[in-house]
Amino acid sequence: MTRSRALLLALVLLSIPTAALGHAPSVSRDENTSPDAAVVLDDPTLSRAIGATIAAAGEVDWYRMELRAGDPLVVGMTAPDAAGTLPATFILLGPGLPEPALAGARAVELAALVGAPGAVVFEPAKEPTREVHAGLGFLDYGVVRLEARSDGTYWIAVSAVDAAATGKYVLAPGIREEFGVDAVGGMVDLVAFFAAPWPPETSGATPAGAPGHGAAPRSGCPAGAGHPASKATAGGLARAAGR
Repeated sequence: MTRSRALLLALVLLSIPTAALGHAPSVSRDENTSPDAAVVLDDPTLSRAIGATIAAAGEVDWYRMELRAGDPLVVGMTAPDAAGTLPATFILLGPGLPEPALAGARAVELAALVGAPGAVVFEPAKEPTREVHAGLGFLDYGVVRLEARSDGTYWIAVSAVDAAATGKYVLAPGIREEFGVDAVGGMVDLVAFFAAPWPPETSGATPAGAPGHGAAPRSGCPAGAGHPASKATAGGLARAAGR
């Protein structure tokens, strides 16, 4: 899909009443594969829909945010109902969470990379719910809903459920819905991301939405509904995360 066609479709989708548009849309560059290169969520309460890819087997995508005690700690996982859809999971890392050892060896390993004292593992729904928001189809794998217990840095480490798999996912952190003019550019990117082939085309220009293309999260929103119940592995937080 050309960018001009994506822009036209985005404008049509954005004509939907803003009450139906819940997340600020964007596409992340495929460059956040280490904690040092993490995507910074500078407004962590803003509800976002971040299209991104796991481009290589075993890849981990990193996101970082600063929270204060009492702030909502809400992260959902969806995927495009389109070519390259990928069931993905994530590990939340930060202060005030259960000891990483309670969440397993992988959580211990990733927590050590960033010096995080706690971890919660998101367990995606085995049968995702299909939802349509602003004309785009999403496969909703669930959400973790917690409250930050301590001030500090929190991390989201995303990986494929199948360590050998690659493809597209849409991370949905935050709860505060907001609609702004930047939604047009973000929606253009997200529409193109959904339409881009998988694996990405290797000849000529990199397709919009494929690894290497995208933008930092922007305001606006293509989706805005609840998520199905999911589980989080970390001792007593398992039930709280699925509320």
